[in-house]
Amino acid sequence: MLSGAHTAHAARGGTGDAKPSYAVLPYPVEPWLHFLPVPGLRALATEGVADTARAVADAFAERAVVCVNGAAGVGKTFAVRAVLAAHPPGRAAWLRLRSRPDPADLRCAFQAVLGCPQTPGDDAGTADELILAALSARPRIVVADEAHQLSPAAFEYLRYLYDATAGGVCMVLIAGQGGEAVLRQTRMLASRCMAWMHINALASALIPAAVRALHPLWRGASDGLLRRTDARSARGRLRAWAALTHHAHQTLRIQGALPVKELVERITPRPGPVPR
Repeated sequence: MLSGAHTAHAARGGTGDAKPSYAVLPYPVEPWLHFLPVPGLRALATEGVADTARAVADAFAERAVVCVNGAAGVGKTFAVRAVLAAHPPGRAAWLRLRSRPDPADLRCAFQAVLGCPQTPGDDAGTADELILAALSARPRIVVADEAHQLSPAAFEYLRYLYDATAGGVCMVLIAGQGGEAVLRQTRMLASRCMAWMHINALASALIPAAVRALHPLWRGASDGLLRRTDARSARGRLRAWAALTHHAHQTLRIQGALPVKELVERITPRPGPVPR
């Protein structure tokens, strides 16, 4: 069932690619899913979102694992959240985990998100029976963010749940930069992975179209100004552009209307340097 794993590279677009006309996602995405929500901020149907949607749909159909990775700020978590917003309510099970979780943390997180009765901490067997029953009762998409921080024992626990769930269970693991290597080294996980999704920062040529679609206040900015701003403060990361949009919105609310070039000069120092 899990043979033929493939790798997808999202948010492609070198200077020789056709420039996309970014569209807003055709279904509502809750404002809180955005980094620093701003009135009018849109959820874009980027290559990253489109590729993630296909990978998650395939993995859900096969009850397989999909790994989504990329550098900070490129939109990994947002892409997964935006994709799952189109699925029926209750299908996605987002695990809330502390840093470097162990199997006990995973067990508690599963109990909480699946609505299982809480069991004494020393009764792992009963907890696992309840978790497996909940996972087997209906198709789920289990999501773990920062999955590269999981311990070997935690990965083994996920493997146990995956193998023991009747009919299997779809899992989406989100990892930061360099996290793919950690996940691939976990052979019991890698052998069950259907797709490896890598989301890149947007190429400079794509920035003007993407940023103007992201929020109306950028519509009057020239291509050159948007590219220079991106090189200075965002480097193709839409999370940084969400922060810039937030600062721009706050500045306009306080100062009133400003020429877009002056507005950019006022806000670009605020987010700070973007890591290379």
